[in-house]
Amino acid sequence: MRSARQTAARCILAAGLFCVSAAATAQVMDDFEEDAAAADRKRPGLLTRAARPTPEAQLAYARELEAGGRIRGAMKQYAALVMLWHDAPQAPEAQLAYARLLEKRGKYLKAFEEYQYLVDQYAGQFPYEDVVDRQFRIANLVMNRRWGRVLFLPGFRSPERALPLFEQVVRNAPGGERAARARFYIGLVNEQIKDLDAAIRAYETVYHRFPGNPFAAEAAFRRAVCLYRMARASPRDEARCRRALSALAVFLRDFPESPNRPDAQRYRDALHADLVLLSYEKAVYYDRIAQRPEAARIAYNDFIKRFPLSEQAREARERMEVLEQQLEGQSADEE
Repeated sequence: MRSARQTAARCILAAGLFCVSAAATAQVMDDFEEDAAAADRKRPGLLTRAARPTPEAQLAYARELEAGGRIRGAMKQYAALVMLWHDAPQAPEAQLAYARLLEKRGKYLKAFEEYQYLVDQYAGQFPYEDVVDRQFRIANLVMNRRWGRVLFLPGFRSPERALPLFEQVVRNAPGGERAARARFYIGLVNEQIKDLDAAIRAYETVYHRFPGNPFAAEAAFRRAVCLYRMARASPRDEARCRRALSALAVFLRDFPESPNRPDAQRYRDALHADLVLLSYEKAVYYDRIAQRPEAARIAYNDFIKRFPLSEQAREARERMEVLEQQLEGQSADEE
């Protein structure tokens, strides 16, 4: 009896210690996150000066400068307010105004960064959907923008610069149409820079997680195209060929009204021809090069079953008959 009471007491003590430990761990994590956020806060520099003595007056003055067309001065005063009165109620509004003016001046990467500062530091104190929409538009602009324009030279496109922006948009808003579009563009950019594996993963996410989204059909097609390209780049890889054929079949089944259907059928037919040739060449290898008649007979028989209407089917049947006769003759001689 005494032993049972001691055991029960130990269990109660252990449970209490566990609860205390869990609570302490949670508190430590909260403190860590708060410390990390505080460490990332904007701090005033040696040259940071506010034109007015209070955040209310500072915000009014910055607005006055903006209304008068003194954009650079307004940006400086908005930024000073955030750095000097970071926790004031006026700080999120000043930060938002600062980011919008950067965007208006075409400083898109910096504007995206400043919008993200709002997300990270002022949760619930600004129009969240509007800010994430602005981030998405900026990512789209960066993806299609030409860089390095000089005189009559058109410059160059660098869509990979948009990848971290779209990825951040997905983290900020992982659900809904915006997320589906952002993930689709992640796939598109990776496809453009020839990282087909990453593109396929992004397209698969759109297709599986957002099946009713308008981008689902295009994502399924682009995924199949990437797999098709990988299969054509490795014509001896039967597994890749089959995977691409499967992706094209899924697209044709699920999206019969897609305008991409003719292209998908053309890619499917090309891969099917590749698979027919690959399978036939395997049987010929066993037959002519390796000179393994039993393996060749099995390969020809498998080929005929899988591709009975192919051009090579007649030759495969004829050759299989010859091999069967040879094998029967060898068996008789052995007996």
